[in-house]
Amino acid sequence: MEKNLEFYFVKLQQDKTQRSFEQIYKLTSLRLFGVIIRILKRKELSEDCLQEVYIKIWNRLDSYNAEKANMMTWMSTIARNHAIDYVRKHELPIQDDFELSIIKDEQIHFLNSLEANDASKQLHDCLKQLKAESRTVVFMAYFNGLTYDNIAKAVGSPVNTVKTWVSRSLPILRKCLEGDHA
Repeated sequence: MEKNLEFYFVKLQQDKTQRSFEQIYKLTSLRLFGVIIRILKRKELSEDCLQEVYIKIWNRLDSYNAEKANMMTWMSTIARNHAIDYVRKHELPIQDDFELSIIKDEQIHFLNSLEANDASKQLHDCLKQLKAESRTVVFMAYFNGLTYDNIAKAVGSPVNTVKTWVSRSLPILRKCLEGDHA
């Protein structure tokens, strides 16, 4: 899939044709819908949000930088951030229906699937550099789209502690992913 996605993405950046964009949509819509529905929890809202995400992707094609992230990561970040903005804009209640035991199982599954390619293996290795509690809150915040308040309740720590764990983890991950292993 990555090769096809890369091919159509480069083609789309060069000539912005509807056909290329349709191919991008076919290759990525299920993944991006998954990112969005985990945050919004409702199918119809997630479908509306997904359409808005593709408009943002179309409008931001020129801002994509392959040196900073792969295409799927870039698009997933746009989807995640837009879904969170969608919740705020429409004043939707945040529905976090998870338990820590489920999160841990999802983390294991997620990490196993990350090893499928080299870039994902690097992320896996970089996540290992984080302390267990930091890794858990980063997963909750960035892979499950949870708020700091809800993460704090789930892990039994103050909100400011959770924010600190996340803010200290991100530079570590960024440095590791950029290959600056100092």
